[in-house]
Amino acid sequence: MRLHWFFVETEIPQVGEFLVANETLLNQWRNVLRMEVGDEAILFDGRGDEFLCEFVSLEKKGATLKVLERKAGLIPSREVTLYMALIKKDNFELVLEKATELGVSHIIPVQADRSEKKGLNYERAQKILREASEQSGRAMVPILGKIIDIEKIPTEGLVVFDPRGEKLAREFFTAGQTAPISLLIGPEGGFTDAEMELFQGRNIPIVTTGEQILRAETAAIVALTLALV
Repeated sequence: MRLHWFFVETEIPQVGEFLVANETLLNQWRNVLRMEVGDEAILFDGRGDEFLCEFVSLEKKGATLKVLERKAGLIPSREVTLYMALIKKDNFELVLEKATELGVSHIIPVQADRSEKKGLNYERAQKILREASEQSGRAMVPILGKIIDIEKIPTEGLVVFDPRGEKLAREFFTAGQTAPISLLIGPEGGFTDAEMELFQGRNIPIVTTGEQILRAETAAIVALTLALV
């Protein structure tokens, strides 16, 4: 049976015992999953390693766990940063979840001309990233950056996805590529003409997924799949 995965904010030691006092986790362990002393689980603290741990005690105010084994977590084939235009809340949260499952390293929200919202609930977004990491068995939680204006995005290694691109994305990405790369996905309605001129003026590659026009969240998933899988 596959062991449960849990993210903990406590830094996990390489060996020995440690205490977890997070109320949400304690409630999940004690009341939802009915875990007991002697049960085992995989814990990670977002730093890249995963730890096989045993519950030594499981009290209302805290749980003591013992590290049984440490091993390096799975590392994505390349470092990918996703610059994602702000879109509707539910759709943006879907991108956070799926991008984490696919192995993205960084996610940077982008304020584009046609973005439908101006802000982001970072506490909720971080929760989604942690839970997606738990579900996918990923020991490192993606780094979520601050909202950036589109003209301030670094151009090195940047690729723009837009239906008006002259090159097909599947031809641009080839198997075995390992160099770090950044992907920029626009909002619903796409990039404005002024934004396209900005990209062209900076000689940023613009690629397309084909003749079909994809929703922003779908385009992000396709782009990450091409870059990582």
